[in-house]
Amino acid sequence: MMALFDKKKASPVSEVAQLRQQGLTDDIVVDELSQRGYTQQQISEAIAQADAGQGSGYGMSSPPEQMSNMQPEMSMPSAQPAYQEDVSNIYERIEEITESMIDERWDDLIGEVKKIVDWKNKVEEKQMKLVHDVEKLKDDFKMLHEAVLGKLDDYDSRMQAVGTDLKAVGKVFKDVIPTFVDNVKELSSIKEELKKKK
Repeated sequence: MMALFDKKKASPVSEVAQLRQQGLTDDIVVDELSQRGYTQQQISEAIAQADAGQGSGYGMSSPPEQMSNMQPEMSMPSAQPAYQEDVSNIYERIEEITESMIDERWDDLIGEVKKIVDWKNKVEEKQMKLVHDVEKLKDDFKMLHEAVLGKLDDYDSRMQAVGTDLKAVGKVFKDVIPTFVDNVKELSSIKEELKKKK
């Protein structure tokens, strides 16, 4: 691992070319290579070699006069690592805030979904109870209907029997009444005769 790191430190020219191909400016390239452990001198030489070998074909590369202006800056101890640390801390903080907001929203969503599931279960329970009650009402109505029909049949048969009895009584009266009337007349005449004898 150290050998690979030393090799990187020895030749950052290819890395400069790769970073420029990604569209990064020389300032960002310097920051990136500083983070990778290269000295300001190695970075300046690599940028100079990349400019000399490839010309200024990349729109993002600095012209030689800018490089000469940058070299004193690079040789001075800079606050770039502190800046990079602040930027990374900001990204970490944003990530933490985002995750906490997502977690909070997720918990709210789960709570709402649980409420909906509870409501659905209650509605289904009430629906099942209503269905059961309707089935019971149907059964009760059917039993009542059968009972009423049974009573009507019973009344009908009784009325038929009463009608038959009335016909029989009427027939008897029809046969008995003339005899009865004759007997009453005869009793009246006997009474009158008895009265006369007294």
